[in-house]
Amino acid sequence: MLPTYRPTDTLAVALASVLAQAPSAAEMQIAVVDDGSPDGAVEPVVRSVDRDGRVEIIRHGERLGLAGNWNRAIDLARGHIVHLLHQDDYVLPGFYARLDRGLQRRPDTGMAFCRTRLVDGADRFLKNSSRLAWFAGSLRGWLPVIAERQRLQTPAVVVPRATYEQLGGYRDDLCQALDWEMWVRIAARRHVWYEPRVLAAYRRHEANESARLLAKGDVWPDVIRTIGINAESLPEPLRQRLTAASVRWHAASALRSAERRLEAGDAAGARATLEHAAILVGMAAGDPRADRVRNRWQVVADRAKTS
Repeated sequence: MLPTYRPTDTLAVALASVLAQAPSAAEMQIAVVDDGSPDGAVEPVVRSVDRDGRVEIIRHGERLGLAGNWNRAIDLARGHIVHLLHQDDYVLPGFYARLDRGLQRRPDTGMAFCRTRLVDGADRFLKNSSRLAWFAGSLRGWLPVIAERQRLQTPAVVVPRATYEQLGGYRDDLCQALDWEMWVRIAARRHVWYEPRVLAAYRRHEANESARLLAKGDVWPDVIRTIGINAESLPEPLRQRLTAASVRWHAASALRSAERRLEAGDAAGARATLEHAAILVGMAAGDPRADRVRNRWQVVADRAKTS
């Protein structure tokens, strides 16, 4: 299922990557779910790589936004396993075969994912995501890892439809971290399968949704809210420790972002980021392991005042 809005040629790349390894239409549904793009914006892109009409185009005049269109795509999926593939991203050969094999080996698995190749807008290689295990299988100790911070990209993930039906869809009150919240929700309740091969690609560029939200300053309030939501999914014996670890990591990350803005001459942006960092530092009150972050915040804040 490919949620889309005002697609560019990257949607054609995404579709071509799926069609190159897709089984028959009886085994795999392929659908572009449009979120109210202007008339004529979607079909030419789709048919440029799919002249036989293998790909469904599902149009909706009502704009639902990111979470709304993801949930709409899930509702429209007919398969037992759902892959949400963003219009900017693509999969590599073997993606579906390897992850399907993992899900078949352990039917009680709540999701499966692989390592990701990160590329820029021109498809130039940036890096591969970190290796979490050497061999494919159910991840041990995954909940503390994903509860701390986001570790994977959505195009690398497949989720049994039953998981969404039992645990619910993506939250429409989150704009940036809605996928991270979902991965924590699943990890707290289900086994997670991991494939160490790099089988999906994620584009990191200024035009994608994450970059747009970062530029608007919406990322940090969303992350702060998500940390609190994630805490509700965590088992009571682990909740305080895992939430504190997440707060510390994101506070340090916000400070790194503020420092980068200062170095780029964006003092106003740095001060705005520091306000969110201050909230995270406040959330870490009473945590002696956060002393280093608190001290660093003061240093960066003093530097921002003179910039």
